[in-house]
Amino acid sequence: MMKTTLAVDAGGTSSRAALVDASARRLGSGRAGGGNPTSSGVDAAATQIALAARAALDQAGNTPGGPAVAAGSPVVITQAGLVSDAYRRALDAHLRPLGLGPVVIEPDLLGMYGSGSASPDGIVLVAGTGSVAGRIRDRRVVREVGGAGWLLGDGGSGFWIARRVVRAVAADLDDIGPRTALTPLLCQMIGTTPETTSDQAHRRRSSALDALIRSVNDGPPIAIARLAPLAFLAIDDEVALAILDAAVDRLALLVERVTGLDSDDRDATLVVGGSVLVNGLLPAVCSARERLSAAAAGARLVPVADGLVGAAALGLRMLGEDVDDATLGRLRRDLAAGATR
Repeated sequence: MMKTTLAVDAGGTSSRAALVDASARRLGSGRAGGGNPTSSGVDAAATQIALAARAALDQAGNTPGGPAVAAGSPVVITQAGLVSDAYRRALDAHLRPLGLGPVVIEPDLLGMYGSGSASPDGIVLVAGTGSVAGRIRDRRVVREVGGAGWLLGDGGSGFWIARRVVRAVAADLDDIGPRTALTPLLCQMIGTTPETTSDQAHRRRSSALDALIRSVNDGPPIAIARLAPLAFLAIDDEVALAILDAAVDRLALLVERVTGLDSDDRDATLVVGGSVLVNGLLPAVCSARERLSAAAAGARLVPVADGLVGAAALGLRMLGEDVDDATLGRLRRDLAAGATR
């Protein structure tokens, strides 16, 4: 039976899995809910990862030649957060019945980096709900800056942007900050409308501001990260542009700190991932690419969709296969095609 490996990119909102053979050919793909044990809980995260894995195995079983998975196929999971013994036991309990072999859990930074570069050394930056940068040496994360969470850091992240959007709108509604196109966009999202000047004259405080306060405090603080896309919708607004420009500055600082002054980094690759960065900041802020590359000592910037290709590359190396840039390219195209099915 052919050698296979199962790759999983376990994110906070969704988990993607792919079964690939030793030639880097995708045999099956699967998707399920969030697989982060910190945000979803240990058992819930393990359950979703197993659902994504089963979907990939089921799809592979329908390929010509019958069941394609080799018993004991290694599983490589890339994800953020702390990995506890309880989580490892839960994964084992959910994945072992599927006939899968040893489970290796690697940082999401390593998976993201491996999706964009086959070199063992480089730099990686991720900005989604949170933000973190890392330096890679010999395919290990040897330095990490950021990733402290919404309360302590995550500069330039979705939460960081959203918090500044909310503050700008609150200041506008309270008449202590500049007018901004963010205000009607946010009011529409929470189901209210800004008052006119005459309406405000008869109120103790803006009813739209009261609605905003209730909306923000109605759930966990991290939930406001969902408001970050508003900054990209108001792209011609000076307040929104200032927020996005400052976000790039914060992310560039993370990259600068992990790059340091090492001459070894001057010809490195800077792999960037995360929806806020790749789908938001890079297209919205024309100088973002140049500033991030400069922070990485002029490194070549490579955007990637997620860490699934990198997880698959790690799995292939566990099988004893060589993974070069050409192999990564094939994996990227094949896994992207599987994601659209």
